[in-house]
Parts: sequence; structure tokens; C-alpha cells
Amino acid sequence: MKKIYLLSAVALMGLASCDDFDDQFHLGNQIGDVKNATIELTDADYSTIANLSANKELAAKLDAESGTTAYTEALQKLPNQKYFGTMITADRFLPAFLQNKYPESDINSTFKVTYNEYCGKSEYLADFNNLAGEYTLTADDYNTAWEGKSSATYLTPATIGKMQTILDNALPDAEEGYLYAVNYAYQEFEPAGGSDTPEESYTKISDVVANTDGGEYTVKGIVCAVYARGFLLTDKTGYILVYKTSDVKIGDEVTVAGTTSQYAGLMQYSNAAEVTLTKAGKEPNYKQPNPTALTAADIDAYVNAPYVKYVTYTGKLTINGTYYNVAVDGATVQGSLSYVPEGMVDASLNGQNVIVYGYTIGAPNNKKYVNTMVTNVISATNSAKAKARAARAASNGANKTVVYQYVEGKWKIYSTDGAKVIAAQPEWYNMIGANTVAKPNNYFPTLLQREYPFAEDGQKVAVVYRKSSSALAVAEYTFSATEGWAESKEYKKESSTFAKTENGFEEQISTYLNSTLCGDEGGFTIYNVNLNTLNYVWQNTTSYGWKASAYANKTNTASESWLVSPALNMKKGKNPELVFDEAMNYLGSNNIEDFLSVKVSTNFDGNDVNAATWETLNITGRTDGASWTFYTVDPVSLSQFVGKTVHIAFVYKSTDAVAPTYEFKNI
Repeated sequence: MKKIYLLSAVALMGLASCDDFDDQFHLGNQIGDVKNATIELTDADYSTIANLSANKELAAKLDAESGTTAYTEALQKLPNQKYFGTMITADRFLPAFLQNKYPESDINSTFKVTYNEYCGKSEYLADFNNLAGEYTLTADDYNTAWEGKSSATYLTPATIGKMQTILDNALPDAEEGYLYAVNYAYQEFEPAGGSDTPEESYTKISDVVANTDGGEYTVKGIVCAVYARGFLLTDKTGYILVYKTSDVKIGDEVTVAGTTSQYAGLMQYSNAAEVTLTKAGKEPNYKQPNPTALTAADIDAYVNAPYVKYVTYTGKLTINGTYYNVAVDGATVQGSLSYVPEGMVDASLNGQNVIVYGYTIGAPNNKKYVNTMVTNVISATNSAKAKARAARAASNGANKTVVYQYVEGKWKIYSTDGAKVIAAQPEWYNMIGANTVAKPNNYFPTLLQREYPFAEDGQKVAVVYRKSSSALAVAEYTFSATEGWAESKEYKKESSTFAKTENGFEEQISTYLNSTLCGDEGGFTIYNVNLNTLNYVWQNTTSYGWKASAYANKTNTASESWLVSPALNMKKGKNPELVFDEAMNYLGSNNIEDFLSVKVSTNFDGNDVNAATWETLNITGRTDGASWTFYTVDPVSLSQFVGKTVHIAFVYKSTDAVAPTYEFKNI
């Protein structure tokens, strides 16, 4: 099948214009009624594709050439598989579908089609054929770790390195490549004299909250929960609420200095407190303690004697604007989820019975609510049985599970470039209400959203979990910006653009960005580094595409402004090139590259252009900088970026002496 390799541009030659912001050329309609559409195939479309006579004939022809019936057989499977593969490919079998769907389309019509394409399972998952089982550390193991220096039954940063010795002793018959899920208790703070104490230079939180009159204190601890108005801090001697909006995250180590006061029956720091981040993500996988289950009687009693504690309770959730209340059966007092962070609670749970996990943080004067800094809310199914199973699941005291692999005589935490690999945590089983998971897809997507709230599109996570009392399993999940977390499929979404030619529909396999940019921003985003006194530098126009100038009020102004393309996925690229039309005036004798450069980045995150790495493209055939004549630049090869996702930036700079006007379009 013939393919069209475009230059990622539609170049219009020899266009002219006349003055700074008043170019004067007009184009008539030079082509017919060209159709342009975006299509995403439905399940039914795969059946249509398989049953088209043109495609059946194509499959038969390919069979004859190969001396098999494989193509016909593969085409017959398409309606059930609902994805293209190595034999029934999109570039071969979509043209007939488009011709059938749009028989009257004009030459030069283009259709961007999104479809499913086979990708298979991730290769690293084969490693889990050696998933041998799980191991839970014993009291003897903790004694080994501490070498008699402490009676602590948990590991800390100082003793986690003893895991090698512990597993060598516990699993002496392990073979090369064996994988184990290892369960253990872990705390961030080191024991001192047999008890947990913070550093001596800071006041213990337990002492701070004991002074109900309030005072000036500086404390240090780990952030264990957050809400929209602040966070909860612990140093293992106690908890204190910091009522100050902050960017800190669970697991961060911070110091807090200020005056404490009482609110809702508990001590807290106010908005005037000074919060200092001492170590971001010191405990990135912070594990909450085993929750205390509150009964209806506990809920009612709480308002008369508030305390901070990690708890769980079950009731009917009512969401009314920013208010989240939970009515517990048999209780007159309700749970109130305080200042819930965006996305923490699924709105679809409104009106349902739910299980709440979080910290109690006081009760208002009216004694009608138990204020709760929530860490998770899940649907309650068979809640009584779930709580009983959760209690059993938490009985061994472990609060962390990590996947270890035996490689060349050493135990190492398993990792791979293909995905983030984690184990289902003890807390997860508590939330699910069971110590095994028969249907992971019912739970893991929600739990992964909680663990990775800022996941990137396409990010993969493999979860090792307890499928039964005697067997472990692994499931891989992929994050989609539109659909969230879902179990990875054997196919992925791909998009191709097809153009109508004299020969029918043909794939444009290297078109990533194709726009006149005239009245169409093309997905570009402006990032102003220095506007000085200007209101703007870049603007999109209907006649000349994108235009940049720092000449305003008859004055040249020093500035720097970036115009950055959307992310361009070149993972299937074949010799991609960049072409566009440009015009510039008032450059004088200066070098154009000093005022307008074009750059490419493979690590721009969409936020700070200065934080990314940019490569300046060498562009030839450029404008002379002294007229409004548009020049089509020479094609610029982007082959070095094949296999990557890139952003292209047009960077405009000016000085107080020189502020040329620049225009570009037809990219």
C-alpha cells in the first residue's frame, strides 16, 4: 500500500503583505469543498471493516501472495478482537472503510482516525512467572535487624538495610529470579531508649498539645494527612493540626513554629504559624497506622472528649456543595469530612453507604459532628463482614509490603523500566475489607488514583497482590488522562490521518501538526518570560497566523516570550520534518536567531520553559527580516526525535533598541 510522507506542513508560497499590523493580501478559495473530520472507531466499526467486500478481497490477495489463509482468518477475528494487529493493519484496511463511509468526499479531504492497535503484554511481566510467594517478618527477624540494641518490632531507615540478612536466613532455598512480597512493620523515626522521641532541639508534640493554655513552640515531624486548609503533623509522640494552607504533601518532613491555641476541643497551630519544609517526601510511601473502628456509641461520645486518632467508620454519605457529612446508623452525631481536597472523594458516592478512613480532628461547639481529616472513602459493601476481615488482615502488624527479587545471590527491590512495580499494601486490604482480592479491577483503579494523583498519561503500574490465601498474582494498570486508571489492555489507542487522493484514501503517517494557524491557534500555548510594560507579545490572527511584536506606543521594549506547540508524539515517526512560512520586518542588520529561534524539548512538562532542556534547530531559507514577504523555510529534519514526544517552541526576544515584528503560519 502506497503511503504519503508529508513534511508536516502545507506551504503556501510567495505571499506578500505590507505593514506592521496591517498586512494586505487576500486569498480566494483555491480548492473545493474539502472535508476534514476526526473519527474514533466504535466496536461496531470493526465489524463493518471486516465485512467490507473490498477488505475481503484485499485479505484474499494477501493470502495468495503469502501462500496461506492467515489474512482472511485474521480479518474474521477483527469484530471480536476490536483492534488492528500485525496482519490486519490500519493503513491497509481503513481506506476501504473511509471510502464506504465518505464516498462523496473531495480530493484533499483529511480524516484523523483513532483506533485500537495491538501492543501485547508488557515484556517485564514475564518476570512474575517466578512469583514464589510472600514472607512476613517475625519477632526474630526484627531482633536480627536491631542486633540487640532495641526491642522495637519494626524497621527504620537505620535498619532497612538488614533486609538482605533477614531474607537470606528466612528463604535459604531461593533460586535465581525468584520474587517475594515481603511484609514488615516500618516507622520513619528511630527508637531512642526504647521509645520513640523526636530530636531534642524540638518540642515533643505530646508536650505541646498537653498545654491547653497554648504557647510558643517549634516542632518537627512528618505530614500524615492533608486537607484544603492545612495538614496534620506527627512526631510519633502525638499529633497536632496545622491550620494553614500549604503545599506540603503526606510524607514530607517539616518544622512548624508559632503559637498554639485551642479549637474544636483540640490544640492547633493557626494560619500565622511558620511552616518550613526540611525534607520533601522523606517518607514518600507513608503508611497510616491500623485504624480504630468507631461504633455509633463512639461517635456520640467523641464530641464530649475529642482526640486525634486514625479511625474508620461506616455510614451514609451526603454531599452538599463543599459539605461532606456521614450519618452513622444508631448515632445522633455525624461524621463531617473537613475541607476535602479536590478529587479525594468520588462524587458518585453521594447518597451511598461508605467506609471512611481518616483522622479525627475535633468537634464543633454545637457537638453535632466529628470533624475528620479524610485519607480515603470507599463504597461499603457488606460492611460488617468487611470490617471483620479487615481486622484479621491487619493482625500481623505489618504496615508495608515491598516486592523483592533474588538476583545473583542478593535480594533487591524489584524494579523495571517498563512500569512502577508495587505491592498491594496492608492498608489496601484494610480498606477493601479482605485479606485477599478476587476482583482487583473493582478496587485497584481507585486505590491507584489515591496513590498517584498526578500520574501522567500512559504511566503504568504493576500491582502484586494476594489473590487467595495461598497464591499471589500481578495486574498491570495504565493511566489515561481521559479515563483514569484501568487494567492494561493488549491494545492501545493510536491515531492516523488519511487523505483523499486520486488513488483513494492513503495514510499520512508522519503528520503531527498541520495547520494554517490563521485564526487557528494550532494548540500552541504562550509562556511569557519577560513582558516588561507590554500586555502581550504573541497574538493569533486570521490572516497571518501567529504574530509577535514588542513594538508598542511607538517604542521598542525588551521582552522574551515563548510560543510552545502541543505535545507531538513521534513514537511511530518515519523521517519527520518541520516546515513553515515566516515573515519578519524591522530586523535591520541584526541576526534573526537572536530575536526568533525555534527550539525542541523532550522533557518540557507544560509548566516552566526554563526548567526544560531545549535544542535549537538550525533553520535555513529564512526571511530576510526586512519585508512582509513570506518565506517557506527549508525542511528541518526531526529524525533525531523519532520515538519520543516533543514540544516545539518559537522563542521571540527583543531589546530596547530592536523589536522586530514576526509572523509565521502554515506549519
